[in-house]
Order: sequence, then structure tokens, then C-alpha cells
Amino acid sequence: MSYFEECLTLGQWLGQENRRALYKYLLVINDDLYQSQANLLLSVGILNKTIANGEIIFSIKDGCAHYIARKLDSDEFTPVIRAIKLSRLRFYKVRRLRKFFAQGDVDVIHNFPLPGANPQSEGGFSINTYPYYKLAYYSDGKNRLLGLINKIRTDDRQLLTKLRSL
Repeated sequence: MSYFEECLTLGQWLGQENRRALYKYLLVINDDLYQSQANLLLSVGILNKTIANGEIIFSIKDGCAHYIARKLDSDEFTPVIRAIKLSRLRFYKVRRLRKFFAQGDVDVIHNFPLPGANPQSEGGFSINTYPYYKLAYYSDGKNRLLGLINKIRTDDRQLLTKLRSL
């Protein structure tokens, strides 16, 4: 079993550093997929996908993209989890949506993992206050310059290498 497959089963046992590395990993390996999904979402206005043991519905309304999620064996979706305002330029829309998709995938893997050895609590849907693509994540909501400095100092190379290995 690869480390990525293990991450799909860890859910709430997946630490903050591992989730951040998983976000970066998904962003790289799914680059083409996220690109085509972003173009599909922009043309149709809605995108449905599954990852781990969850389903995500991305949609666009009034120039904003947002998503809701649910566990695969459930009928009830969460309220809107995250939303981003989209630019007028298509290039920037696609770029932001790719990051938004990776964040959504990590959020769903964390909350609705595949069955595994670690027991998961049946609580609500938990997320980071700030997504990984915002500098506010790296500065805990403080100023952007501090966020940029902390982002540059963050070293996920070891975890990313572990995720890439088979």
C-alpha cells in the first residue's frame, strides 16, 4: 500500500502537515484533471466528483464558486463549506479553481476517509479556517507578509517524497 492510499484511510488521524503535503501532492499529480474539471465547471456551472468515501458538488453562482459534500452512503449534504470569488479573466478562474479543487479533495479525505484500521468519529465536517492556498493559512490570519515568509520556510519535501513513492 502506498502512502497516498494510506492517507485515503486515515481521515481524522491525518495531521496538519500531512494534509498540507497531500494538498500540494494532489495539486501536482492532478494538474491536467483539475484543468479539465475547471473548464467543465466554468462551461456547465456544476461539477460532481467523488474521492475517498465522499462526494463533492462544486458549483458557480453569481461569480463565486463553492462546494458542498456528503459521505457516499448518506443522503444529506453539508452546507456550503468554502467559497471563492472568481476573476473575470478565464486564465485566473481556472488557476484559482485548480487550487480550490485540491483543497476540497483534502477536506473530504479528512472527513470521509475510506474504511481502514483507525476508527473515525461520526462528528460533523471539520476544516481549517484558512485554506492552504491563502497566505492567511501560513500566518494564522495575520498579515500577508508574515504568511509569505512562513510559506517559504515551510518544508514539505520529505512528506511529498513519501507521497510520490510507491
